[in-house]
Amino acid sequence: MKLETQNQGQAQQKTGQAALIAVMLMLTIMLSAIFGASAVALKEAKVAEENKKSKLSFFAAEAGLEDAVYRIKNGKNIGSSVTMVLNNATIVTTINNIGLSDKEIISSGDSSGAVRAIKAIISNGEGVAFHYGVQVGDGGLFLENTSKVIGSVYSNGNIDGKNSSEITGDAFAAGTSRIKGINNLLVIGGNARAHTIEESGIAGVASSTTEIEDSTVSKNAYADTITDSTIGQDAYYLTSISGSTVGGFSFPGTTPPADLPKLSFPISDAQISQWEASAQAGGIHTSPCPYAIKKEDGAISLGPKKINCNLTLSDDAIVIVNGPIWIAGNLSMKNRAQLKLNASYGALSAVIIADNPSNRTTSSKITVENSSKVLGSGAAGSYLALISQNNSAELGGGEFAIHPKNSADASIYYAPHGRINIENSVALKEASAYKIHIKNTSTVTYETGLANIQFSSG
Repeated sequence: MKLETQNQGQAQQKTGQAALIAVMLMLTIMLSAIFGASAVALKEAKVAEENKKSKLSFFAAEAGLEDAVYRIKNGKNIGSSVTMVLNNATIVTTINNIGLSDKEIISSGDSSGAVRAIKAIISNGEGVAFHYGVQVGDGGLFLENTSKVIGSVYSNGNIDGKNSSEITGDAFAAGTSRIKGINNLLVIGGNARAHTIEESGIAGVASSTTEIEDSTVSKNAYADTITDSTIGQDAYYLTSISGSTVGGFSFPGTTPPADLPKLSFPISDAQISQWEASAQAGGIHTSPCPYAIKKEDGAISLGPKKINCNLTLSDDAIVIVNGPIWIAGNLSMKNRAQLKLNASYGALSAVIIADNPSNRTTSSKITVENSSKVLGSGAAGSYLALISQNNSAELGGGEFAIHPKNSADASIYYAPHGRINIENSVALKEASAYKIHIKNTSTVTYETGLANIQFSSG
């Protein structure tokens, strides 16, 4: 009996020890889990705190950059280095001059040791966007003799093409204007839209408010009536279709598109006046007049400057342009003469303006011929624009505003009130005028950089 009681006591003791061990093991596991979870939570909290400080420092740096840009843009006082505090983050902004008018802004934000920095380069100039290879006013565009626009055209007047002319991009004629081929189909590599479309070969979609006639359309056609045409895909019309073949389906009773709105030119007269003021602020040339520059004069640096008479460059003359030039008369370039924008301009652009306020009908004209060249700084996106304020075409006269011919080369021609005549193998980047005539294998080649040009003064 005594032995049995002793054995029962030992069994109970072992059971208690096992329970205690189990409790200790569970406690250890639970503490390990708690410490593990706590470590993860602490780590995540630390990461969250670092992320918060990083964001605060970034926002601070961004605020410093925006403050500097605002001050520079609006002519406010700002030094070469600015220090300020925002949300307990320290901001240090430094401004460095680059070239003629560029500024590099570096803004650094420091929030409790977390540092973020951002940088921007800004140009103090006037932004201009040319969205079309050729933009024309009410005078319209006339192409002939295998001339070509490599890009798109927007015209407030008619677009006519004679003898195998071509537009590789889109062609848009606003208001009640037409698109028409003469003698041969006017070839359009993109879409076409006008009040009427006649005798055209269109690789994209053709849209007319009234009629599509004697044309070939590779894709869909939209019009009130479609006559004697070949439609590659579907035909949408309101009134009728006759003498035509349709590769897809016909949808009668479809309302045709409305006429396109007329567009304003990208550079206003007010902006041109500002450039003239900048040129005049650099000084006025009065003698010799007329002002003639030749090769034997060496490379001439010119600008910003107002020239109170005609300017002629001939016989391999070279002029380095250092700022806007206002010619109160005519500009003539011939026999391999060159206008070159100073290399220090970088990606910036500049203008040369022919504007005689006392005579804008027979004066204020530009002629570029015989392998003459008008060049930017050499950097991508840099152009030297030739601007004429001649208004003969707008008044119904026959004078030209700008006349490039005989293998002349230039960046941008701009005559918002006049006529541009382009002939004899001329190549250029963009042309905008009240009226434009392109002929004899001349080409306008649009560059994408023209959609975002920055001029150095404005």
